[in-house]
Amino acid sequence: MATVGYMTNAFGPLVGTGGGVTSMKDVGYLTLENETVLLKKVSDVGFKYFEMFEGNICNFAKNPKDFLGLMKKHNISLLGVYVGCHFIYPDALPDEIAKVHKVATLAKEFGAKHLVLGGGSIRAKGIQEDDYKLLASGIDAVSEVVKEYGLTPSYHPHLGSLAETPQQIDKLFSLSNTLFCPDIAHLIAGGCNIMQILEKYYDRIPYIHLKDIDNGAFVPLGKGQANIRGIVQFFLSKGYEGDWLAEIDGYPGDPEEACKTSFDFLKGLLI
Repeated sequence: MATVGYMTNAFGPLVGTGGGVTSMKDVGYLTLENETVLLKKVSDVGFKYFEMFEGNICNFAKNPKDFLGLMKKHNISLLGVYVGCHFIYPDALPDEIAKVHKVATLAKEFGAKHLVLGGGSIRAKGIQEDDYKLLASGIDAVSEVVKEYGLTPSYHPHLGSLAETPQQIDKLFSLSNTLFCPDIAHLIAGGCNIMQILEKYYDRIPYIHLKDIDNGAFVPLGKGQANIRGIVQFFLSKGYEGDWLAEIDGYPGDPEEACKTSFDFLKGLLI
């Protein structure tokens, strides 16, 4: 069967790492929950793989054997790590690249395959046309760093970033060679014709974030308006050999129930 993971961000509040308040090289995403709890909850449902934020794996920078032991204990493997950067500030980019080196070092040691890149800041004065060139060159530079570690880099368009709408995504990818990690719900919420954009960029997709959406809210797989089953069948019909991730961040309901609901939806489809 396919390699399918679950994103641990569903089980706790999203915060930024504390040092990043004053130090660009230390800023990152962090799920505010003990990593032991995160892995146990995902594993107990039945998933064998997971994705985690950069801040959570960096918690183990000084004791990586503890994280390796944690994965072994729960019989679960790290599939991907999500990293956030601004990308558009040239003076800050070297510090962001330094952070990516640190994260990629750990991701490789922990056995990850994917390093997902999120970001593309919108300035207080609004989007500047040259920001797309800066974002493209930034993610391309970071992607080359990621490749040095034998990991697969891909860019994740996101609501509230420079790559939200289909026009913005097209503009970015016309300037960048970086691979594409589509998040189904974010693309729909950004106004994309989901099948159109997936068909257009199929050859650039190594990893897919499956996320359902209902009236603008993220919900467990199969409970929203996104045709998740049809999307999966489209990729399988084309011989897709990439990987999958189920993600339900921001869901107001029970996160464990959401995880199980999504796992059950994927049974017989990908699992």
